[in-house]
Amino acid sequence: MTKYFKSLWDYFKQRTKSNIFLFILLALYFAGCIASCVYCIVIQRYRDIAVALIFALLVPVFYIGERNLKIQIPTPTAVAIILLCIGSFIGACYNFYTIFRYLDDVLHAMWGVVFTIIGFTLIKVALGEPDTKKKFFMYLLFGFAFCLMIAVLWEIYEFIADRISPNLDMQEDTIINSIHSFLLYPGYDHLHTEIIEGIAYTVLYDADGNVLYTIDGGYLDIGIMDTMFDIVWCTGIAVLVCVFLAVDRLTGSHLYRFIIPKSTADQ
Repeated sequence: MTKYFKSLWDYFKQRTKSNIFLFILLALYFAGCIASCVYCIVIQRYRDIAVALIFALLVPVFYIGERNLKIQIPTPTAVAIILLCIGSFIGACYNFYTIFRYLDDVLHAMWGVVFTIIGFTLIKVALGEPDTKKKFFMYLLFGFAFCLMIAVLWEIYEFIADRISPNLDMQEDTIINSIHSFLLYPGYDHLHTEIIEGIAYTVLYDADGNVLYTIDGGYLDIGIMDTMFDIVWCTGIAVLVCVFLAVDRLTGSHLYRFIIPKSTADQ
């Protein structure tokens, strides 16, 4: 174990010397996470303390992952990962998802880029460089499937978290103005839907007829719209990444080395 940590420390020093810009960026990111953790302790926002520590773990995971997988992440890809982590962190902990309405959609889309690259890299680590076009396109397919799997697993996590905690609404509600439903069709069958359009507001009552809440603007969709848009954004961008990498491969792989981590196993 001591030998492993010594080797990891040696790798950290070597990696720092080879790319001081990336080291400074990771150090600033780590310092920001720790500062946020201290701030959340002071204001007693305990959930966000854990979130800040989890995001801070990106830095050791970055070096440990590179060292153990024998890869080196290109600077553009590393910067993109750091920026996405910053966006996800400030969105969740500093209410930026409310301030910037479309931030969540943008982040889900850009994570589609990152997870496709991660999937491609994992199979490259396992099977070696894609030295033929057939292997390359199979790697792309795996990268796409990996991204889609992560997107689905994340939405499952959000669903479970929302069911467990009454203080969470990760699958955020959406106001909609129309629905079409098998269940509401008189006689209920799976051949016809009841179409209801132009919904202006919804009134919620309890069993005694007391008004619990009035939803202005339409009907409340509880989570499914948010969930599906997240998956669609992530999946759609993953498809574009695969197309982009395929075109790059067919035209000489000019951008491949700036995006896909390279193997250091033989160095």
